[in-house]
Amino acid sequence: MTGEPIRKMTTSCGYDERSAPPPSFCGPYLPVSDDEIETFNDILSDEIDSDFTSSICCCEHCYSDFREHWPDVAFRGEEFQSQNMDADYLIENSRVIQLYSAAEISTLKHLVKCPRCLTLGVRKVWIFEHRFSDAPTIERAIEQLLVVGTRTPFLMLEHPFALEVLRNIRQRAELAPAVRLKGAVFRARSLQSVTELSQKPESILTYGVPPASKVGEGRFNHAGHAMLYLASSQETAAAELGIPGEPCAVAALNLRDPVRVLDLVEIDDLEPGFEILDAVAKSALLAAPLKVEGWVKRQYVFSRFIADCARAAGFDAIRYGSTKLVNGFNYVLLSPADDISASMSLISVETVTCPAASLRW
Repeated sequence: MTGEPIRKMTTSCGYDERSAPPPSFCGPYLPVSDDEIETFNDILSDEIDSDFTSSICCCEHCYSDFREHWPDVAFRGEEFQSQNMDADYLIENSRVIQLYSAAEISTLKHLVKCPRCLTLGVRKVWIFEHRFSDAPTIERAIEQLLVVGTRTPFLMLEHPFALEVLRNIRQRAELAPAVRLKGAVFRARSLQSVTELSQKPESILTYGVPPASKVGEGRFNHAGHAMLYLASSQETAAAELGIPGEPCAVAALNLRDPVRVLDLVEIDDLEPGFEILDAVAKSALLAAPLKVEGWVKRQYVFSRFIADCARAAGFDAIRYGSTKLVNGFNYVLLSPADDISASMSLISVETVTCPAASLRW
């Protein structure tokens, strides 16, 4: 037989178990070596980076693990949510098909490798790139810190990543000016709770900090240590109560004095500590939704550590993303006055129905 061989970039490797067609394979199949598979995936990765300025972050086999490590990315990351696709579609709409014959593509499209879990032959991929580097190392730190936080929380600072977080928060504090919050902030109370405590929805005192004896562990506060949680919008404040369909009173409040805010929503990549703080803000260390009720809340261990670091560094508040609404964010005042009227004024109060939380991917 004469003429151009059908394969351009693959080489004969003979038949063995490694070159046998994958299970459920349908269509022409050519034996390929491990090196040829790696070359194909390297080319595909370069094409993805060129087209999306991103890479494959996970596949159907490790999606749940990615989401567990990076709940904020999966919850509010539009890029992550929109750029998931079948591997076949990704290949067919890239320039890879110009480098291989049809028969080669029929083989190689079944051999896409996930760089996260190294599974070969993935069928669905998510395209996303963190703004920080070395995500695998940070993921290992997340896993370790969640264990430390559960077993020996007072030893948290022995972990190098926790020390790095503290160092970067201190650096941020040196540069952070006190600013006035733009517009109103909002705080919600369930009408049932207000009624049971014989409080008045129209009184600003109703929206102050609860007594220490009633304060359990929160996302940023320790048990018995009250902080004041505020929201960016009326809807977010109502959603944060976690009682969809129930009526609540939402107060619009004006914070009188400037505050120094550790911003974990819009993190300036030109300021020190950007990579560490951006990773923390999107990770299970800060953004994990509460899964179980009870006195000890595993999802809140490291976020309380962050609050301790921020308060010790001189911050008055932390701005962070809502785990209830995709477009919402919150503030927590780290050392609020016992009398809310000393630092805030009441603008208005409205009765609304608490919305359901946004769907999680």
